[in-house]
Amino acid sequence: MELSLRGFRANALKNYLHKEVIEFQNLKQMKILILNYEYPPLGGGAGVCTRFEAEGLAKRTHQVTVITTWFKTEKEIEINGNLTIVRLKSKRKFEYASNPVEMLSWVKFAKKYSDNKIKNKEFDICIANFAIPGGIVAKHIKKTKQTPYIIVSHGQDIPFFFPSQMLKFHIATYFWIKNIVKHSEKLVLLSEEMKENADKFVGKKNINKNIIIPNGCHTDVFKPYFSKKSKEFKIIFVGRLVAQKSPFVFLQALNQLKINSKIVFEVNILGDGLLRQKMENFVDSNNLSKNVNFKGWVTKEQMINEYQSANLQVISSADEAMSIAALESLSCGLYVISTPVSGNTELITKDINGDFFNFNDYNQLFSKIELFYNEKFLTNWQLDKNKLHAFRKKYDWNEIVKQYEQQLNNILNGN
Repeated sequence: MELSLRGFRANALKNYLHKEVIEFQNLKQMKILILNYEYPPLGGGAGVCTRFEAEGLAKRTHQVTVITTWFKTEKEIEINGNLTIVRLKSKRKFEYASNPVEMLSWVKFAKKYSDNKIKNKEFDICIANFAIPGGIVAKHIKKTKQTPYIIVSHGQDIPFFFPSQMLKFHIATYFWIKNIVKHSEKLVLLSEEMKENADKFVGKKNINKNIIIPNGCHTDVFKPYFSKKSKEFKIIFVGRLVAQKSPFVFLQALNQLKINSKIVFEVNILGDGLLRQKMENFVDSNNLSKNVNFKGWVTKEQMINEYQSANLQVISSADEAMSIAALESLSCGLYVISTPVSGNTELITKDINGDFFNFNDYNQLFSKIELFYNEKFLTNWQLDKNKLHAFRKKYDWNEIVKQYEQQLNNILNGN
């Protein structure tokens, strides 16, 4: 029986590897241009995703060139095997945030670079991140160099996603974005909610242009380590400290937790941004200094340790496309309480690996944190291993990169 089982496993592995080889052989080696004005160390989740896509495609033998923005101490040209990164000296003041003037500055420099440095048909295809600004440059390159392109949307660039903040911008750029998307081969969305919005925007005739490829996670790095879990109740908040993340909703919930419960808790806030000083003032004025630690930006190793040792993550965002912080923490088996933002409603299964609270409702968030403490923290909760394995497999970056690779090949093969 044991030999029979071993033989079955060996045959299954052989068939799987054979299938992988056939799939790989059927895929054309491509020269790929990737455009994103933000690339690590710049920006947030979109930059991180661009890096993983670029590195993943290069690892699969494709020749990949990324055009992005230069920032102090970075190399203007960086070559690592099949991956070349070109950093243009356009305007940029902060690592974690940009503005329309800086974006248009990058557009100007990127167009000039393409005119002077890129030959006709030098690239098989282009991946443009954000309809604006990436799509502006991609459309220019298609016109001048005959390079087809796809758009990868990260949320706010497609009307009318998150209208409470982006309505004026979407009205001003509506027909501009419409034209950019019209000339693209595909529009990649990260979630069902984003696709529903994009379907309305492009209209029924172009609905097949819209496809979903979610963000991914390096599951070989972001993995569970339950023995490292803090014995004291530890909460983390991860991301840029800007209005989009609604950090004061989180802080107000912590204040309620301090006032209305006897729970002893520690909070690490991981990130930086324009609201940090105001947040520190709030913490000081509400006597939360003993509970709340502002860590700023941390290394990847420190970030992994925070995910693995924390008991709970809170995401209070008013808007997300698909949160990288949520993907990474969930891959580590961390429970996440979040607003019902795009992406998180697909990543989180209520009462299984997380829960939801209403936008701006810090009282409800306080209640959810208290409930988690009583029902899960005190009982040493761990996510079911099978559910965790299925999640990690679905969102592994290697699988996501394969989806991009297949779509690019389909376009080049006329499918």
